Amino acid sequence: MAGAVVIVDDHRLVAGPLVTVLTPLLAAHGFTVRPLAATVAACIASGPPGLAVCDVILGAGASGAEAVKELVAHRWKVLLISGYAPEEQVLDAIAAGAGGYLEKSEDPAGLVAAVRAVDFEGLHLSAALAAMLYADLRRRPRPTGSELSTGDQRVLRAFVQGEPLDRAARSCGLTVDQARAAVRRIFTAAIARRQQLQLTPRELEVVRLVGCEHLSTAAVARRLYVSIDTANTHLRSIRRKYHLVHPEAPANLPQRTAAQLWARELNLC
Repeated sequence: MAGAVVIVDDHRLVAGPLVTVLTPLLAAHGFTVRPLAATVAACIASGPPGLAVCDVILGAGASGAEAVKELVAHRWKVLLISGYAPEEQVLDAIAAGAGGYLEKSEDPAGLVAAVRAVDFEGLHLSAALAAMLYADLRRRPRPTGSELSTGDQRVLRAFVQGEPLDRAARSCGLTVDQARAAVRRIFTAAIARRQQLQLTPRELEVVRLVGCEHLSTAAVARRLYVSIDTANTHLRSIRRKYHLVHPEAPANLPQRTAAQLWARELNLC
């Protein structure tokens, strides 16, 4: 049975009309749209868990992954939406448990279809998200035997071309259930890939201190009550992961510069 939907977005001038448009469209499918929530906390406080249509970027310092983790911890399903969001933020939020991602330019019918898919099946693969996943797969393939099969990659490419599930299934010579299973494997592989590359909570602390507060390595060590050698170890790991995620970055990229770039890219400041 369809449940409640909450739009979580701190841009009221954009999100307010979205609530107005979606309310009757979703009501036709049995959903109840609650009032706009500007924060994750307001969404959670709105009532029993439902489905949050959550902006990827909720103000300075709020990352999509953190918002998704909090919502999922409170048993909410999450569909990400954004006018524009850096690929890394979207993929990290997917790894945190979001069931899909749409651009705000999507037509209302497409958004309704995505809400229904995430609510009933847990996942929705839009063309925008498929393009990000395909680019991530090509840039950073996982070891042989743990990555997507040729058939699953063909399904992913069909979604990149904007084909809905039924048409993607036909074009790949599959049943809808087989294509749906391929989508689940695509999400599973993407999450595993992100988990290999994500910064640890302590590394994120270091990134914030260096990239946002502009602390020296010695000052970071004092703030975290660790040795300078330990702080440097974190910075080396941060730079190593930056290179894995951004293979085009200069090989001699300074550690602190990598931390500063991560801070901007992850919207930590």
